[in-house]
Amino acid sequence: MGERSTHPWYRFIDEDIENRTRETIGFTNLIADRPYALDAKTLQGFVERNALIRTYQRITRDLFMASVRGEADPAVAASLLTGQPPERGIAYHRGLTGRQLALPVYFRTDEAAPGAIAEIQCMASGWEIAEQLHSLYREFPADFGAPAHPFGSLIGGLAVSMHDRLGPEPVVHHLTNNASRPHGVHYIVQRLREAGIRHFGWDPVEWKDCNFVRAHEFYDLRYNGFFDQWMEKCERGDLFFDHPPTPLYDAKVAMAWPFWDKTRAHYPDEIRGLFPHTEIITPDGFRMPDGTWISLDGYCTLGQGKRLYYLKFGSHHPTLNWGSRAVYFSGSFTGVALRKLFDRILADSAAGHLWVAQEARMHPEPATAVTREGEELKAEAYTKFSAFYTPERLIGVMVMQERSRKVHGSAETVLSIAY
Repeated sequence: MGERSTHPWYRFIDEDIENRTRETIGFTNLIADRPYALDAKTLQGFVERNALIRTYQRITRDLFMASVRGEADPAVAASLLTGQPPERGIAYHRGLTGRQLALPVYFRTDEAAPGAIAEIQCMASGWEIAEQLHSLYREFPADFGAPAHPFGSLIGGLAVSMHDRLGPEPVVHHLTNNASRPHGVHYIVQRLREAGIRHFGWDPVEWKDCNFVRAHEFYDLRYNGFFDQWMEKCERGDLFFDHPPTPLYDAKVAMAWPFWDKTRAHYPDEIRGLFPHTEIITPDGFRMPDGTWISLDGYCTLGQGKRLYYLKFGSHHPTLNWGSRAVYFSGSFTGVALRKLFDRILADSAAGHLWVAQEARMHPEPATAVTREGEELKAEAYTKFSAFYTPERLIGVMVMQERSRKVHGSAETVLSIAY
């Protein structure tokens, strides 16, 4: 891969990936010309959100399980589990124990602007990208300058946390079936192995030696051949899940619960303030941030410049809840096309797969990249911030910038990190 690169930044990352994984895919995005500049107040906001997010997750889990057990409004559990078969529905969840329902361990946020969380992913992709950029900045100090923030190696911080939580002999089973960037997972695994963390499938260990299971979504766990054995080990206290064995943390509908009439009272304002206004889409419409109700037809008649909402698949079915699929900026549709999308949304909702409308927060700013050919590329872009968390602390912030309002990883995405 290295011989195709003309700029030394790309050549460095390409060679690092190939040396560690034997994969020749290389770096697949654009590299910003400098680290992203975070002011002290913005950085402190990222730091403080770790505890707030975990409080949100705890409230959401407890509310969901109370509904599952019949101790709270059944509509809460139904918003997530309607139509699900017994092995992943109400009956399954009623059998889960406290240990099995421990909160997510490692996760990444996607923030449309600092403090406006559009999604929380456990464990998420992109950890390897942030690590590769950190290594690049250290390798080329004349180009990227000295560190301005207290961030070390992202994978190094992850490894320290795993050792602290799992003891001197962490053994990980990392499932890659539904990873959007499997090559990135391979890189993470190799870096963690270098830090002394053994992995099933890479090191001479057996499945029963594993004390930590990592997956990118619930389905990957639930239908794995080792699932029953993992659950038994977890209940004995001998194994922990990174992604808990429930679809609760996969479904975007849970981001609407701090705003939903049925659940709003369970969340304090500081938790609600983590998210852009998010509502479940119903046949009658949805509630706007000012408290007024708008019908679907009424929303379609608004001018495109006033339709500042994303429409997102809120359930956890992996064919749609994956990567950037089933996420639409409603302001880019004509009224007729939007009505057709709402018809599809209502059909999904009738089958138990709810959608949400989420207020579009945007952070437009200029972006400058250096291409593989060494050319400077400037663009007016939209910025997305991703914060990476261990239970102990914030360990990195990655920034994606793209001309499109829906910012995700692509060959045109400009990438940087706070450094």
